[in-house]
Amino acid sequence: MPEESSVSEHDENPASRALRRVTVERSEGTEQDVVAVEEPLEIRVDGESLVVTLRTPGMDRRLAAGFLFTEGVIARRSDVVSVDICRDPLAYDPDNVVDVRLAPEAASRREAIEHARREYLAAAACGLCGKARIEAIYQRLPQIAPEPPVDPELLQALPEKMEGRQSLFAATGGLHGAALFDRRGELLALAEDVGRHNAVDKLIGESFLRGDLPWRGRILVVSARAGFEIVQKAMMAQVSTMVAVGASSSLAVEAAIRGGLDLYSFVRPGRSNRHVAIEKP
Repeated sequence: MPEESSVSEHDENPASRALRRVTVERSEGTEQDVVAVEEPLEIRVDGESLVVTLRTPGMDRRLAAGFLFTEGVIARRSDVVSVDICRDPLAYDPDNVVDVRLAPEAASRREAIEHARREYLAAAACGLCGKARIEAIYQRLPQIAPEPPVDPELLQALPEKMEGRQSLFAATGGLHGAALFDRRGELLALAEDVGRHNAVDKLIGESFLRGDLPWRGRILVVSARAGFEIVQKAMMAQVSTMVAVGASSSLAVEAAIRGGLDLYSFVRPGRSNRHVAIEKP
């Protein structure tokens, strides 16, 4: 088992890097404002570049671990020796590079690593391209263990609870949120990012590095719509209930119903849509 220091946040990018001051012109004159930072993050595996994603700095090591887990490169905590901000002086921007070192028994999974690289490039270029790719993703999604339904009033209160804790969103109005709650509605963890999928990966990566997966008995709340890629990540974490502030797509609904995920959309006080069936094409 890796040492605890490989899981700590001592080498994380500070939260202060998530915001940047800007000068704006308004009708009443020139003023100072803040915007959310969007910068590239290179994720390496054993020193070799895997992907580059645009994200908001902060929880970068969690983001890398969550991405690798949801892409099937790593499956258990023992697969990982360390996750560190790169200190390679030859790197173009060493503060924006995370290197994940795999255990010897996991380092041989070159096929999974190359698969993740191809899948990410395909998704970044044109979304989910082709039936074969969709079927391949379906095949590796776990079946979610059924749990009793959550009280609708409790669910409908969760987005406001999450937003009340989103300090970066409050400052900028420009970041997505993802939050993990228990079934009593208690907040367990929260992440923010310019990318909605990154926010979910940060949450999953935190739980992965703590050995706190799967997410049984938990509720995932996202501030955006429930697209397929978010539902896929939720199902990889084996959460039984997912709440979205926005709409759900047809592919997300189909995946959730097929896999046993309780998916809710347009959730707010007094309203929620629980997806129970979808028309066949």
